[in-house]
Amino acid sequence: MNRFRPYYKYLLSVRWHFSAGVIAGLIYAIASGAGLPLMTKVVFPILFRKEGAANDPWIAWVQQTLGLGEISQDRLLLFSCLWIPVVFIVRAAAGYANSMLIQYSGLRVVESIRTDLFIKLQHLPLSFFKRNKSGDLLARLMSDAELLRQVVVNNSSDLIKQPATLVFALCSLIYMAIQDHSFFIALVALITVPFSVMLIRGAGKRLAAKARSLQQRGGDLTAALSESLQSPLEIRAYNLEERQIGMFKRRVREMLRLTMKVAKYRMAISPSIEVVAAAGFAASLYVGVKNQMTLEDFLALGMALYMSYEPVKKLGLVHSQLKQGAAAAERIEFILHEPDELEDRANPAPFSPPREAIRFENLSFAYGEEPVLKNISLSIPIGQVVALVGPSGAGKSTFAQLIPRFYDPQSGSVTFDGTDIRSFAKKDLRNSIAVVPQMPSLFLGSIAENIRIGRENATDEEVREAARRAHADEFIRNLPEGYETQVGERGDLLSGGQRQRIAIARAFLKDAPILILDEATSALDSESEAMVQQALAALVKGRTTFIIAHRFSTITIADRVLVFQQGVITGDGNHEQLRVSDPTYQAMIGSQLLGSGI
Repeated sequence: MNRFRPYYKYLLSVRWHFSAGVIAGLIYAIASGAGLPLMTKVVFPILFRKEGAANDPWIAWVQQTLGLGEISQDRLLLFSCLWIPVVFIVRAAAGYANSMLIQYSGLRVVESIRTDLFIKLQHLPLSFFKRNKSGDLLARLMSDAELLRQVVVNNSSDLIKQPATLVFALCSLIYMAIQDHSFFIALVALITVPFSVMLIRGAGKRLAAKARSLQQRGGDLTAALSESLQSPLEIRAYNLEERQIGMFKRRVREMLRLTMKVAKYRMAISPSIEVVAAAGFAASLYVGVKNQMTLEDFLALGMALYMSYEPVKKLGLVHSQLKQGAAAAERIEFILHEPDELEDRANPAPFSPPREAIRFENLSFAYGEEPVLKNISLSIPIGQVVALVGPSGAGKSTFAQLIPRFYDPQSGSVTFDGTDIRSFAKKDLRNSIAVVPQMPSLFLGSIAENIRIGRENATDEEVREAARRAHADEFIRNLPEGYETQVGERGDLLSGGQRQRIAIARAFLKDAPILILDEATSALDSESEAMVQQALAALVKGRTTFIIAHRFSTITIADRVLVFQQGVITGDGNHEQLRVSDPTYQAMIGSQLLGSGI
C-alpha cells in the first residue's frame, strides 16, 4: 500500500462523503456478518421448532434490553418474521449508500488526479514530448488514472468493509460455538482460510508483471490509434490502409492475449477460494454430523462460514486490483516525477525588452549525448532581421528555441543587453516573443478565438485588423460564419494556407518586439505567399526577427544570413555577400534555388 500513499491526499477533498460511505459499509458488514447468521440461528428455530425457542439466550437478551417481559409465542413469531425483511432492508440500504458515496468520491478523485496530470503536462519541457508518444500519455491520463481511482477509493473502502464483515462473521461463529459447544467444528471449517490466503498471494505475484505489460501495451495501442487518426491523408496517399489495419489488429490481439492472462489469474481467485471453502464446509459437516449437531445449528454455522469466506474472496479480488493499480501508479509517477520545465529563479529580475542587442556567448547545446550547437558566439543588434539557413539537423531551430527558453544551453548564455535571460521570469520573457511555427496548431474553437490567442483582451476590431495584415480577412469573411467559424480539431476544417495565415495573424496581434518565424510562408500558394511576404516585410520593421528559412525565397526580407553546418555557424553576412564568399551557401543556392531569381 506504500505505493499508493502519495495518492491518498486526493481523499481529503471528499473526506466527508468517503467517511459516510465507509460507515455505510460498516453497517452493511454488521448486517451481513452478524445479522444473517444470527437470523438463521435465532429466527429459524422459532419458526420451525416452537418448544424452548423463547428461552434462547439471544431472545432473552432482546427481552431484557427492550424491557418486553414475557413474550407470547405469537408475538415472538411476528418478531421473528419481521427480523428477516429488516435485516435485508438495512443491508440493502447500507450497501446502496456505500456504493453511491464511494462512487461519488471516486469520480471526484479521478477528476483531481487527471487535473493534476494535465497541469503537470503543461509544465514539462519540450524534450519530454519528443521522447514520449502522445497516445501513450493520453492512456496514462485516462485509463491509468481510472485504475488508480479504483485502488485509492473503491479498494480502500473494501479494505475496511470486507475485513469488518469477516470480523463480525467470526464473532457470530464464536458466539454460536460457545452456545453449541462446537469449537472443534468451527476450527475444522476455518482451517482452510490460510490456504485461501496462499492462493491470493500466489495469484497476485503472477498478476503484477502481467498487469504492468498490459498497461504498457494499452498505451502503445492508444498511440497507434492516435497516429492513424492524425494521418488520414498520408495513409490514403500511400495506400497504407491494409498496413495500418494489420498493425492495429496485431496490437489488439496482443492486448487480448495479455488481458486474458490477467483475467486468468484474477478470475481464478474466486472459484479457488470457493473450492477451499467447500472443502472446509464438507469437513465441518462430517464432524458436525458425528457430534449430533442439530439442523438449525448447522445452517447457522454454514451461514457464518459463508459470510466469513465471502469477504476473503472479495479481498482476493481487491488484491488483484492492487497489483493492476500498482502498474498504473508507476506509469502515472513517470509523469509526476518528471522534472518541470526550466524553473524561474527565486527572485526573477524585472524584465524589459532589449534595447541594444541579443548576444549569444560561447553557446553549446546537446540533446542527451548528441551535440547540436557548438560554442557559438555572436551579437544580433535590435531591429535586425536574421535568416537562419542550413541543412536539416544543422541546429537552426534549436538555436531559435533557446531565445524563448524552450531549452537552456549546457554551457554559455543568451543575454538581453548583457542580462542573462535565465534571470527573467519565463512568462515575462515569452510575452515579448511571437512565434509562428512551420506547422501551426489551431485549437478547438472559432477563428476569432484562435487569433485572439495572440492577445486575449484584444477587441473584435483588433482581431480583424490582425487578420487583414496577414491577408486572412478576405477568406474569413467569405466563410458562412465568418470569424465565428469553427476550425475543427487542430484546424483540420481549414486549408494549410489558411491555418498559416491565422497563425501569422496571431503574431500581428501579439505585436511582440521579437519574432521567430519558422518558414512562416511554407504552406502558402504563390499568390498568398507574395501577399504575406509583403505583410511580413512590414511586420519585421523595427523588430528583431529570426527567420528559420527552409526555402531561400524567404531570405529576401532578411538583413543578415547565418549559415549553420553541423552545429556551427560557417557563414555570416547578407545574401549578396554570402553567395559570393561562402561555398556552403553557394552549394545551397545551386541545389535548391535554380531558376528562383535570387
